[in-house]
Amino acid sequence: MTFTRTIIELAASDPGRLALAGDGDRLSYRDLHDACTRIRSGIEQLLQYRPASSSDDETGGVPIIAVSLSRAIDAGRFIAGVASFRAIVAVLDPLWPLEHRLETIRRVDPALVITDDSDFERALAGLEPEAWHGSAIGLERFDALAAVAPVSAGPEVRPRDEPYLLLFTSGTTDLPKGFLRTRGSWDYNVEVSRGPLFASAGVQTIAPGPVSYSLTLYALVEALATGGSLHLQSRFDAASAVRTIARHRIERFVGVPSMLLALAAAARREDEGGTASGTASGTAPLASLRWVVTGGANQSEAIRDRFREVAPRALVRSYYGASEIGFIGTSDAGDGTHLTPFAGLEAEVRDETGARVPDGDIGTLHIRVASQVERYLTATSGDRITGDDGWSSVGDLAALVDGEIVLAGRAGDMAVTGGHKVSLPQVERALATVPGCEQCCAIALPDAALGSIVAVVIEGGAAADAGEPGAAPDDSPIGGAGAPVPPKAVMQAELRRLLPEQFVPRRYFRADALPRTAGGKIRRVAVAELVAAGGAERL
Repeated sequence: MTFTRTIIELAASDPGRLALAGDGDRLSYRDLHDACTRIRSGIEQLLQYRPASSSDDETGGVPIIAVSLSRAIDAGRFIAGVASFRAIVAVLDPLWPLEHRLETIRRVDPALVITDDSDFERALAGLEPEAWHGSAIGLERFDALAAVAPVSAGPEVRPRDEPYLLLFTSGTTDLPKGFLRTRGSWDYNVEVSRGPLFASAGVQTIAPGPVSYSLTLYALVEALATGGSLHLQSRFDAASAVRTIARHRIERFVGVPSMLLALAAAARREDEGGTASGTASGTAPLASLRWVVTGGANQSEAIRDRFREVAPRALVRSYYGASEIGFIGTSDAGDGTHLTPFAGLEAEVRDETGARVPDGDIGTLHIRVASQVERYLTATSGDRITGDDGWSSVGDLAALVDGEIVLAGRAGDMAVTGGHKVSLPQVERALATVPGCEQCCAIALPDAALGSIVAVVIEGGAAADAGEPGAAPDDSPIGGAGAPVPPKAVMQAELRRLLPEQFVPRRYFRADALPRTAGGKIRRVAVAELVAAGGAERL
């Protein structure tokens, strides 16, 4: 595995170089190498007599080690440690509902679960032996055992075709589907990261948010694989992130687009506060940023423009990918939906029958690339990811136009109103250009006459009066709950200018906060539930 080799080499040649930081801790490459050795020692001690697992056939007998840890720095060291010998690491989001996590354990049947959640540990202990063949241990007890266990051989570079990582689809509302990544499949992705995504030796990156979120997890792997340094945050805190960027002269940021608005607002407050928090005198807090990489959602032009005001040297690049397939394309401008495919990738758009559609027509996007996964773990889903023809799809809708991939969302992102198909992401992208509406979500509401109607929910403060301008005052936060939502008439007028009439929302709502995943993605289904429950103010 590429990053294990890098850890071994840098522990010898540059042992003091920072590998991981976060939650008040710092690990050099030498520290991380030693942590990998201790983790391997402890796991091998615990797995001496492990029983057979129901997942052994699909993993080739490689044991699955599941970790559910609240601190990002702990999750980071365990990913590195478990991947450094013959084992598969599975990262369970500690914010998943308890029953989601328990059912995932029942299905995946890992040999060992390591957690710092005492409730989860007790619930695991209560599972019937026939439901799960493994064992659980608390983090403190594991670290104590690993410290005195017979010392293992330490980290080693394993074969490229060996599985090392079990990833999951979102487990927020539905049971997550799991799929295995081989070491070689991620080696391929690391080479992509070295170029278009700006990961390289010595570069300091900050990637806020839980490591269970794939965007953060990928940032960890690519930073360690390329010899970079990664700063983590267990929970995104914009003010703390800005201070970390300023103090350590961080050059690269990886996160979801919604984080940029919060960073911009925090940077302005930090700039006004002077040097008390550690910002160099006369230097803007985000002046060191050279590359800003966003994923997980479309990067609107409005957010790009707002962020460039506080980080003028930074190139803001959004990328699109699917965890089951790999990196697909990038965008440096516009609404983030027109993508330049990564080198070595083939793309096709097909209709319901599987036939290719003409350029410009919307259909289901299919990809052929070296990093794609064949199927989900059988116990979590019977769905295939890659067909017999070698092409993969996760159901994204798109069109091919002049060699670009133009995203149109997923099947669940389409609404049918009065016989018209409406792309909800397209509505959101248009609304996000209106100041004060950068954080918004379009939903379909049932309607007796039309089948459904389009509605939008904007995250922000109390709506401005009809006579006020739509833009937020200069001293208000950029986006989010602190900025006032513009008047409904302002939003309607702008959307009628930007969208076909059938796309213009019939109803407008305001919410203090939109439901999000732990990684920051807006949850469309949860937003619709919020409106149905009366939790949003109708404008």
